[in-house]
Amino acid sequence: MRRLRNVFTYGNVTATIAVVLAMSGTAVAVTTAPTNSVVSSSIKDGEVKAPDLRGGAVTAVKIRANSVGSQKVVDGSLTGTDVADLSVESADLANDSITGGKIADGGVSSFDIGFHAIQHEDIDGNAVGSEQVKNLTTATSAGTSIGAGTAGNAEVTCPDGGMPVGGGFAWSDDEPSSIVYSTPSETDPNHTWVVRGYVPAGSNTLYAWASCLNL
Repeated sequence: MRRLRNVFTYGNVTATIAVVLAMSGTAVAVTTAPTNSVVSSSIKDGEVKAPDLRGGAVTAVKIRANSVGSQKVVDGSLTGTDVADLSVESADLANDSITGGKIADGGVSSFDIGFHAIQHEDIDGNAVGSEQVKNLTTATSAGTSIGAGTAGNAEVTCPDGGMPVGGGFAWSDDEPSSIVYSTPSETDPNHTWVVRGYVPAGSNTLYAWASCLNL
């Protein structure tokens, strides 16, 4: 009897019960892990799905910098309040991606338009009036007296460095006379207008005038 008691120790009994349970397929299921007991190494990569995340659980600090690309953002979902001031540069914009509907009325100023960027086809008909043109002034030359059978020139220079945008002539007397040419000066086309006239008989006085654009 003593020998049997020596054989049935606590360890033997416990081990025997464990073997019996294993052979019978009986197992104890752990349905809830203790708080803070599951670590990253215990989770198989890629096994955490969207349904496993509580609403609002992913915050900005949980997202790695530069990890969200355009394909992760819903089209048309970003508004002005989502973009930091001065954070969008030209390199961030695709070519031809900004249309007129994306620009606020009156949002483009003269500083946003490159020099010589506007061509004549970009301007609507009758869109440019006197208010859109710099001040124009008229300058008239002194009279040039021309004798019979000779030709002479009259020329006028726009004041204050202005540019002639057109010009013409006038004779002092109503006599048969002719104009050889009326044109910007060959030597100073940006500032001076020249008229050449011919008087076949008698004499006459020739005047040149120019419409000057103040620069």
